[in-house]
Amino acid sequence: MSDKCCENDNKFWFGFFFGGLLGAMLLFFMGTKEGKKAGKQIKDRGEDMIDEIQDRLEDLKIRGKELAQQGEELKEEVVEKIQDNKEKLTDDAKTKIDTVLAHIEEIQERGREATANIRKEFKNIPKKS
Repeated sequence: MSDKCCENDNKFWFGFFFGGLLGAMLLFFMGTKEGKKAGKQIKDRGEDMIDEIQDRLEDLKIRGKELAQQGEELKEEVVEKIQDNKEKLTDDAKTKIDTVLAHIEEIQERGREATANIRKEFKNIPKKS
């Protein structure tokens, strides 16, 4: 039970100290010429900082839009290059396939001729009876 009592005392003294500090600050900023002058300076600096931050944000928005536009242009350029290369690769592949098929047909023709020659040779061999 005594711990709870001490805890409440600590809270009270903290609140008392914090309230006194706030009261002193208010008295300084509102009740004295130096305080009013300091408050005005703080306010002016705060407004200047807010204006600067807003300007920087505006600059960042503009730069972001520029970067997005550059990205789109780059994307279009890459897509165009891919399309051009795709057509070139397709044409190259067709040419190579045609060449390979022609070689296959030539090999098949040689095989037919060789088979026909072998058959002729076997026809001319006399049969053993």
